[in-house]
Amino acid sequence: MGGKMKYNKGIQRARLPFHIYGKLLVIIIVIPVLLLTGCGGKSPGDYYKEGQAYFNSGNYEKADESFSKAIDSNKERADYYISYAMNLIQLKRYEDAIINFERSILDKDNGVVRKNNKRAYRGEGIAYYRAYDYASAIENFNKALKINELEDMNQDILSYKGKAQEKSGLYKEAAKTFTEIIENNKSNAQAYINRGDIYRKMGEYEKSLADYNKAIKLKASNYDYYLAKYFLLLDMEDKEGAGEVLNQAAAINGTTEEDKFNMAKITYYKGDFETAIQMFGEAFGNGFTESYYYLGSIYEQQKDYENAVTNYGKYLETDGGSDNGRAYNQAAECLMKLKNYDEALVYIEDGIKVNDISVNQELKRNQIIVYEHLDRFDEAYKLVEAYLKVYQEDEAAKKEAIFLKSRLADSVIIKQETE
Repeated sequence: MGGKMKYNKGIQRARLPFHIYGKLLVIIIVIPVLLLTGCGGKSPGDYYKEGQAYFNSGNYEKADESFSKAIDSNKERADYYISYAMNLIQLKRYEDAIINFERSILDKDNGVVRKNNKRAYRGEGIAYYRAYDYASAIENFNKALKINELEDMNQDILSYKGKAQEKSGLYKEAAKTFTEIIENNKSNAQAYINRGDIYRKMGEYEKSLADYNKAIKLKASNYDYYLAKYFLLLDMEDKEGAGEVLNQAAAINGTTEEDKFNMAKITYYKGDFETAIQMFGEAFGNGFTESYYYLGSIYEQQKDYENAVTNYGKYLETDGGSDNGRAYNQAAECLMKLKNYDEALVYIEDGIKVNDISVNQELKRNQIIVYEHLDRFDEAYKLVEAYLKVYQEDEAAKKEAIFLKSRLADSVIIKQETE
């Protein structure tokens, strides 16, 4: 009896008032939830969705914060790393982007992994492309194309691959890549333009002309397609035909702000600089920052080199301008005419980093000239030696090498006499 009473008393001591028991139950439930979601009460998925929303709205700094929190909360999701890395590309943090794409790639063979791997290889290729490492970009695009999942991405990947091949000077390979795009989609006007650009660089003008005409037929309202044909006809020494193409482009007579910017370009190429300056001034006020490039070119042709440099500089500060090796070279040449060789050298070296084969030779030639004007003959001579290994046909550079070698010899003699 006594034992029974003792047992019952134990039960009674274990019982708690309902309101206290309820609070404890809530605490027990909430603690694991907080452990899963963090102090802010958000799950990894919440942070990821938040990051996607910021990314889609163009707020890449905020997206960076949200994606980072998602990964910190769950380091096992490949899609988190991929989205984070794509955002890093927008922030121009290419090395970090590549590292995170690599983290997302898994050595497993199932549908989800294959899809994620394809997205990651594509993204890594874009990061390398933006960092001007075109060989690595092509390698990753090829890896993405070998994966059979997500075939709807292939056209985009092939387009990037073709542009990387073009930037590398692999013109035959680039033409083949754009041909593959066209064979899969014969109404892809931009692919015809891209292939036409390649044929033009290869000197295959008739093939280029056929592609430009096809693109214009598919999309007659695109001003840039007419301009591509205009430049080709100039290369073919058909000035009359080139002028007619500009008239055809002007006849589009669009009414949007973009149309007005394009009409400014047409006016520029027609040689009406005074009107073009006014039109470009209005265009960059509406967000068309490429206007700075054309204004720079106008001022350069008018020999107003200070204004030219100012406008080229503004253009190069934009995302589109930062990839334009020719703009760097033009700014540098204006500075050279102003005898501002130190600043010219900065533009030249930044332009060389862009690694655009179509303008690399001019940039490297100007680099030698600038070093010479700065009396840095030893560096100039090393550069001209390296230059001639690549551009052996440049007779002017050969003479420059002889001159620089003589200056080096004179410097040694003067030094010895001084000692």
